[in-house]
Amino acid sequence: MRLHASSSPDRSYKSRNIDLNKEPTAWDDNTDDHASSTSCCTGGGGGGGGGDSTAPFRGVRHRPELNKWVTEIRPTSQKRKIWLGTYETPQEAARAYDVGIYYTRKKIPYNFPDSPHHLQNQPISPELPWETFAALVKQRATLAAKRHRVNLQEATPAQ
Repeated sequence: MRLHASSSPDRSYKSRNIDLNKEPTAWDDNTDDHASSTSCCTGGGGGGGGGDSTAPFRGVRHRPELNKWVTEIRPTSQKRKIWLGTYETPQEAARAYDVGIYYTRKKIPYNFPDSPHHLQNQPISPELPWETFAALVKQRATLAAKRHRVNLQEATPAQ
């Protein structure tokens, strides 16, 4: 006896070859019916695979049409996301995402271990209205990414 997942008998079933010796990737979780365009590029954020080589950081996506890196975060108590910005390098976007982690108080690992140390002297009250809170988090994320860019430029000797 064959059990059907849906009531329509004409539904075609897809079979997949799964290598049990290989670690699953984000592509293994998706089917053609519900694949999203961003699930492969989250760099391990959320429940994804984290094995993607194009996004080496959590919460960072690559936009190939712009050749830029973008990041956003959703606070656990909200349905809306906070857009943290578009950046030139994945490191800048990862710094911005760490700012989002810090201010939304998510219980996930930071991309850089020193991020909380840089942010602890700049508190934002969580009792602010949503729009104000989101704007301040985005502003702090942009500043952290710019600070990272400046630090890299100072560390690199001019040629």
